[in-house]
Amino acid sequence: MPKRYMSRHSTVVRDAPVDFTATADRLPIAGDAGRPLGEAWTFAYVRDAAEVERPVLFLFNGGPGCSSVWLHLGGLGPWRAAVPGDLDAAPVARDTLAVSPDALIDTADLVFVDPIDTGFGRLADGVDPAAISGAERDAAITAQIVRSWLERHHRLESPVHLLGESYGTIRAALTATALLTAEEPVVVSGVAMLGQCVNAQETTQRPGNPAGFVAALPLLAAAAWYHGKGAHGALALDEVVRRAHAFAVGDYAAALLGGAMPDAVVERLAGFTGLGQAELRARRLRVDTQEFRTLLLADRGLVLGLTDARYTLPVPAGAGEPQVDAASVRLDPVFYAAARRLFTEHLGIPRKRRYRIAVAAHERWNYLESAAVSRFGGSAMPSPFAVFDYPAHLAALLRANAGARLFFGTGYFDTLTTVGSLEHLRAQYGLPAARLSEGRYPAGHMMYTDPAGLAALSADLRAFIGGGAA
Repeated sequence: MPKRYMSRHSTVVRDAPVDFTATADRLPIAGDAGRPLGEAWTFAYVRDAAEVERPVLFLFNGGPGCSSVWLHLGGLGPWRAAVPGDLDAAPVARDTLAVSPDALIDTADLVFVDPIDTGFGRLADGVDPAAISGAERDAAITAQIVRSWLERHHRLESPVHLLGESYGTIRAALTATALLTAEEPVVVSGVAMLGQCVNAQETTQRPGNPAGFVAALPLLAAAAWYHGKGAHGALALDEVVRRAHAFAVGDYAAALLGGAMPDAVVERLAGFTGLGQAELRARRLRVDTQEFRTLLLADRGLVLGLTDARYTLPVPAGAGEPQVDAASVRLDPVFYAAARRLFTEHLGIPRKRRYRIAVAAHERWNYLESAAVSRFGGSAMPSPFAVFDYPAHLAALLRANAGARLFFGTGYFDTLTTVGSLEHLRAQYGLPAARLSEGRYPAGHMMYTDPAGLAALSADLRAFIGGGAA
């Protein structure tokens, strides 16, 4: 099989024609001592007659263990998965591929990255999956992919930007410093993070961690507002979220830290969450986001979607019924069908090649960095003393490159990586505000599945890549 598929296309972005070449590359990846680890794939869209000054944007999803199909077909590339606008419609996968008028191809050349063992990529024979299953190893591999693509396409002098989603935000942070400090260094001009989770250790809702519940409250308020619950239906979404955050870091945080349940705090919490005061007192004011998905619309017999709380499904009839996520069942089939059409009809990849949207990598993943292990002289095994300081990589990038900038994009209705977690990141890590920009969108984890969210995100990323403020 050839190592490259190429085809030429023209599209219209924001009413302007753009001619580009689409290329699918199979990249062999080597590990220590040059031993083959497997192959990764990139799908690149390069504007014809592009000059070296033109930015190159590398995009990848997370998981870990996910292909880039979500970002690839989310509308930032030339094509998008045609997600039905009716959020309550029955799942369908018909007429799934459409041209995206919000593609970034007019602003940057785009390279979507499928890591080893995802998409069409596979592990080399005899390689243990553990060899690629760790935060540091994954960043080193991703840096190798970025460098290999730039070298192969003679673009080492082009401005380089990284865009990661979900776990991909951790990958982006670590890859940026891996590229900067490598023997063959590459300068990263900007890192964009959609659904950031670099501070997940601080904002996860584990016992005894009030910060996790504080960070979650804006999401709970947004979901309650969307479904007509709570006391703030007359306000705009952004105002509800703003007020929820102010209450969360003020009176709510004080109540959690002090172990008190003042009547005024309970009443305001009920107003934001749409839950009853007795329920909140029974939970000691601590509302788990995943339990909230079943609590908010219990009176309607509905459960909220995991990645997008706007979607709902009826509550399972019994404990033995398979769990189906309301958002995934509407989105996954459309993206998969759209991807197969794109690869076969527009890139010429044989139908017999199987494409993996995701593989089960999370349970075997080593999230620790070697420097974090050495701080306590301990092992890399799970430990209450483990330190996950991924934001330090963002700080290091900004310190080393005075021109580098960061962008954060968040969906209001994302129950996994919330707007409150981003607020916590900005407040706690001292990242220079003048070099950060942000966008918030009326959708979930994959904010680009909403037409308004996609248009706003695309405009924000254009401003970010072009050097302006989003």
